[in-house]
Amino acid sequence: MKYGFPLLALIALSACSNEQEVHSGKPADHADYVVIGKSVNTRQEWSGEQKMLNTVFFAEIFQTKDAIAAGGTVMNGVLTGPGKANAGLPFDMGEARYLTGGRTETIEQLDTIFPDATYYFSFDTPDGRIDNMPATFTRDGDESLNTGPISLTLSQGGKIADPAAIDPDQDLLVTWSPFIKGETDDDKIIDDMIYAMFGNCMGQETVHSGHAFDEGSLTYRASNFTISASALNPGQSHMLEVEHSNMETDIYQDIEIIVTYAASTFLDLQMTGENTTNPECPVIPMAFDGGANDRIRGGQ
Repeated sequence: MKYGFPLLALIALSACSNEQEVHSGKPADHADYVVIGKSVNTRQEWSGEQKMLNTVFFAEIFQTKDAIAAGGTVMNGVLTGPGKANAGLPFDMGEARYLTGGRTETIEQLDTIFPDATYYFSFDTPDGRIDNMPATFTRDGDESLNTGPISLTLSQGGKIADPAAIDPDQDLLVTWSPFIKGETDDDKIIDDMIYAMFGNCMGQETVHSGHAFDEGSLTYRASNFTISASALNPGQSHMLEVEHSNMETDIYQDIEIIVTYAASTFLDLQMTGENTTNPECPVIPMAFDGGANDRIRGGQ
């Protein structure tokens, strides 16, 4: 029996309806939040001495969990704005939608390449396109909002620990200097954040205190973070990073915007004991973060 026109029309309408259900969401179902920032990176030696490594301009589009599970649904990301961003900077389409704009020795040098002004995120999603989402850098007069270098202190069992001789059988308490510029967000989106990160000798991040908006993540009020002994490999080198993130916030089409003036300090650690699990482990750990550009990048 052949279908009559009315039935064919119903089938066509049903198909259209199903298609609308598949794409009936909004870009915020795919892009959770965006971050743009300028970061100052510092190396802390075992002696406690600190030296500037670099400054960097960066941006990232954080996808929702559903978008990540689908293999990544934020596509064709581009950042435009003044300076080096004038022609448009493409976001990496790898595991993270991320870009860096090169590294300089000082914030002043970085500001000449990427002035404090408004930049714009644009990207595609299956539920619509975001065009020219604004993110603005501001200044407190002539003073940069980046925090100063962060000093790190280690302890185990209630005693100060030597970064060159960490006991892999005890939890490691990491304490940092106060986040002087940290504040509560007047817009009640997210307070200024602190991130503690830890990686193995191959440049693979193995511990993270929590990203922005994660439950239990650290705000500017936190003064320490504990790395479990289970993350410490006997006889091997490791790398520690602590970041203070001074943030300005906004919302655009239900997508949070974070403009951050950040500072990170990196510290190498050496575990005592015998290395019986990774004979390829280097004496100087590889970096899991490009900010430690004085180390070979690993984890790729």
